[in-house]
Amino acid sequence: MKKNNINKKLILFIFVFFILDFGISKFLLIGLNKYYGLGDNSEIAFVGHSHLMLGVDKQMIEQELDVTISKYTREGVNVEDRQVMVKQLLAENKNLKTVIYGVDAWTFSSEGLSSNSYKLFYPFMNDPVINDFVYESTNKSDYWTKKIIKTTRYNELLLSGALRGYLGKWDNLKFGKVDTLSLKEKIKSGDFREIKNTSSNIKFFNETLELLSENNIKVILMYVPTIDILRDNQEVKYKETIALFDAISKKSHNINFVNFQEPWSHNYDLFYDPIHMNPEGQKVVTKELIKYLKSSGLLKK
Repeated sequence: MKKNNINKKLILFIFVFFILDFGISKFLLIGLNKYYGLGDNSEIAFVGHSHLMLGVDKQMIEQELDVTISKYTREGVNVEDRQVMVKQLLAENKNLKTVIYGVDAWTFSSEGLSSNSYKLFYPFMNDPVINDFVYESTNKSDYWTKKIIKTTRYNELLLSGALRGYLGKWDNLKFGKVDTLSLKEKIKSGDFREIKNTSSNIKFFNETLELLSENNIKVILMYVPTIDILRDNQEVKYKETIALFDAISKKSHNINFVNFQEPWSHNYDLFYDPIHMNPEGQKVVTKELIKYLKSSGLLKK
C-alpha cells in the first residue's frame, strides 16, 4: 500500500513538472518571438550579429517610416547561423519584403565569433529546420535534454530577450568610447581579428542570398561602420571583401550594398569598441539608414 502511494506521488510529480515546464517555456517562447519579431507582419527584417544589433535603432526607423520591423540580431552568429535565421523568418513572417543583412570586412571569417551560437536556437527546436541544425551542432545528451525539458533551452541571454519582448524594450546600447591607444598597442602586438574570406562562408552567404531572391525578397547588405584603424591595418584584405560585396550587388537588381564606413569610421567618438557603435553612433547610423531607405524607393508599396 505504501509503495503504491509513493508511485502515485511520483507520477503526480512528473505530471505537474512537465505541465509547468511546458507552460513556462511557452510563455518564454512568446516573449522571445516578440523580441525578435518572429511571426509578426513586419515588412523589413534586420539579420546579423551584435555589430548590426548595436548599430541601428529599430524603433526610430519604425516611427520615421511607418513600417513594422523585425530585429533578428544575435550575439556571435556566423553566416551559417544567419542562413538558419533567414529560413526561420521566411517561414514565419509572411509579409516580409526587405531583409537588411549586416556585413563587414569579417563576414566570411569564422574566427572571433561564438563557437556555441547554435545554443541560441534551442527555444525554436520545434521547428524542423532548426531542430536538424541543433541536432548536428550539439552533443546528443545535450540535445535530448533540451528536447525533453523545454525550460532548459533558455540561458540568461534568452531569458532576458523573452522578458524584453514582453516589455517592448529594443534599446540595445553600450555606453562609453573606444580606447584607440589600447587598440593600436594590440594591433602592434598582433592581437587582432584577421580578415579571412573562407570559401565555406562565402558559399553559405551566396546560398542565403539565393534563397531570399527565390522568395522575391529585396536585400540590403549594410556595412555598419567599423573603426578605420582596423581597416588600415589590413587594407588589402579589406578592399578584397568590399569588392566581393560590390560584385554581388551588381549581379542582382534585388541586392543593394550600402557601405556606411565613410565618413563615420574616422569619428572615434561614435564607437564603444573597434566594431560596435555607442548610443551616439547608433543614432548617426540609424539616421543615415532612414535617409537611404527614403531615397532608394525600396519601401514603395
